[in-house]
Amino acid sequence: MTTPGRPWWRRQLFVAATGGVLVLVALATVLLTPAGEDVSLDPTNPAPGGARATAQILQAHGILLHQVSSVAAARSATASAGSHATLLVTNADLVDPTVLTDLARDAADLVLVTPGQDALDAVLPGSLVLPAGHAPTASRSAGCQDPDARAAGSTTAAGALYHLDATGLLARVAGASLCYAQADVTDTGAVVVVTYDNGQRVTVLGQPEVLTNASLGLDGNAALSLRMLGHQQDLLWYRPDPLELGGDQPSLASLLPPWVGWVSLQLVVAVLVAMAWRARRFGPLVREPLPVVVRAAETTEGRARLYRQAGARGWAAATLRTAALRRLARRFEAGPTTTPEQLVATVAAATGRHDPGPSATLLGPAPSNDAALVRLADAIDSLEQDVRS
Repeated sequence: MTTPGRPWWRRQLFVAATGGVLVLVALATVLLTPAGEDVSLDPTNPAPGGARATAQILQAHGILLHQVSSVAAARSATASAGSHATLLVTNADLVDPTVLTDLARDAADLVLVTPGQDALDAVLPGSLVLPAGHAPTASRSAGCQDPDARAAGSTTAAGALYHLDATGLLARVAGASLCYAQADVTDTGAVVVVTYDNGQRVTVLGQPEVLTNASLGLDGNAALSLRMLGHQQDLLWYRPDPLELGGDQPSLASLLPPWVGWVSLQLVVAVLVAMAWRARRFGPLVREPLPVVVRAAETTEGRARLYRQAGARGWAAATLRTAALRRLARRFEAGPTTTPEQLVATVAAATGRHDPGPSATLLGPAPSNDAALVRLADAIDSLEQDVRS
């Protein structure tokens, strides 16, 4: 028997419409957001923190720029173009030191942006270059003999400070230069360090702002960027993916404190104890006196008024037909597998009524108005009287 009411698609219309709106908003956000938006030192990012202007200047001077963001792509790029390429690593601390050592070995020139001590040791073993704090935004003169820094002149940016290891570094690294020192005093550290290791030029750039769109036009920032990154025909712009940590990625368990496991176990035990304490105990039924005794007729009349107030003639007709089918099933001792159609056929054979009489009465469509609902109730009552007689 079909239960009348609103179609299912109308009941789910609001949920479907809300989901569709959310999907459209997500698609619009993805399609309308420019590539590289809000990603610092991204050569495709036109935002102030991006480096699109630097990339365009380099390409205008004939430099072939290759952007990579994974270890596999960086290995492939350095293997194919490393002998005549400059490798720029925007965040060397995200790369495993062993991977960084392999990548640096294949490149002709190497530029590291604000590297930490582990990255510096991977490229220049023996702690030759050491971090020395942070420098505020200021205009600084070159103050060194490096030809690129002297040609660029003064620069304006903030960044990390570095200094050279004083124990025999100058004897091992020829031509090491501390450029753009803090307050023009090299002992306190400089924001650019240029060294040569076995013929390879290694530049430690502590002021990444000179590469950004916002600061490229200040002082000699553009000239320093062009000369620092334009020594070779190819520039491999490696911006490591934060989700790819280079080596073996730590598991979630290794990132959690050791006490998390014991606390979780205690919480599980506490929840089980609370469930056992508050769980419902199934036992024999207990008869409880009701505060008010309501006659069955009043309950039926109240339900009928609710149906009439809501205009739910279909639900009212379904209730009448369902109750009649149950009474007829008990009358004819129908089994649990008997379908409504089989029961209607039994009723028709017992009463001598032929279809569409019993079928239309018990399984027909919902009435269209109140008069039709009254006629249906009379027809059901008449059919049950015939069955009883």
